[in-house]
Amino acid sequence: MTTSVNASGNRPKTRNGCFTWIKRILLSLVIFLIALSLLGMTYQTISTQADQKEYPAPGQLIDIGGYRLHIYCMGESVDGSPTVILEQGLGGTSPAWAWVQPEVAKVTRVCGYDRAGLGWSESTPKGTPRDGKEVATELHTLLQKANIAPPYVMVGHSFGGLYTLFFAHQYPHDVAGVVLLDSSHPDQWTSTAAGQQLYQSNARLFSITSSLARLGVLRLRMKSQPASGLPDLQNQELAAFLSATKDWDAQAAEFAATTELDNEVRAAGSLGDLPLFVLTATDHGGPAELEELWQKLQNELAELSTDSIHKVLQGALHASLWADPKYASESVIAILKVVDSAQHKTSLQR
Repeated sequence: MTTSVNASGNRPKTRNGCFTWIKRILLSLVIFLIALSLLGMTYQTISTQADQKEYPAPGQLIDIGGYRLHIYCMGESVDGSPTVILEQGLGGTSPAWAWVQPEVAKVTRVCGYDRAGLGWSESTPKGTPRDGKEVATELHTLLQKANIAPPYVMVGHSFGGLYTLFFAHQYPHDVAGVVLLDSSHPDQWTSTAAGQQLYQSNARLFSITSSLARLGVLRLRMKSQPASGLPDLQNQELAAFLSATKDWDAQAAEFAATTELDNEVRAAGSLGDLPLFVLTATDHGGPAELEELWQKLQNELAELSTDSIHKVLQGALHASLWADPKYASESVIAILKVVDSAQHKTSLQR
């Protein structure tokens, strides 16, 4: 048997040779990706541990049944004034109230807290639901164990507005008033095709955020983000939490329970004549169709009570109501107006 050679006397390259080189390249690429992932995970772990040491909890960590939630209170109730409870939006944490909480504390007691898995709060046991009933129960247990007695004025921003509404329905005898700061609405995802598309887009995003956080990708991304507008310390705390793996796990779990939460709030219905202040921003950075829908739904939220005020803040962004001192002062005014109404049992519309 003979083997052919080319004109130069060399054997031609075989397919096996090409496959060998391809395998080597692919193997090298796999090894590189594994090494890069391990490096990212190590970076994430070390950086998270450093953040935990750098930013200790300012409030109390209260055991509510196998895991602890963080709550931070300022001020004192005066002459029977209600305690204000601050509920942040999706993935939001208590440092976000830095402009609002100290001002409200000049008049009455005010408490910000972190939902399970967010901020300084510990994560729930695996499989714990994140619907409105569970979150409301956790908050109610936290308030009881921290000896923070009702009545409460509940304040919710964005997604936190849904939790606030459900808490008010779940514990009506404890709640003396509600403030919704550019709150989400249970129909915002389903009312239009654009809303449905945005929901699907967010769902795809949250399906990968936990993995990206574990690899340190989101931490690197946070380094390039502009400051939130909060004071330096709270801005750094907020950035640390938005870089933490457990916070992204909790945020993804909350979003996954959106449909159930919306159904719970929708079924709860009216607030009766409970004092309700709705404060609305006008610039959400989306298409005109969604902005028009948002304003319509804000009007519907104001109709949940027969004793309500709805104020629209022209030029305000969604986060401005807590992050921008100019608009955060409007949030303070709204909160204190409801506090006064609840304390003196007078109509908010007087």
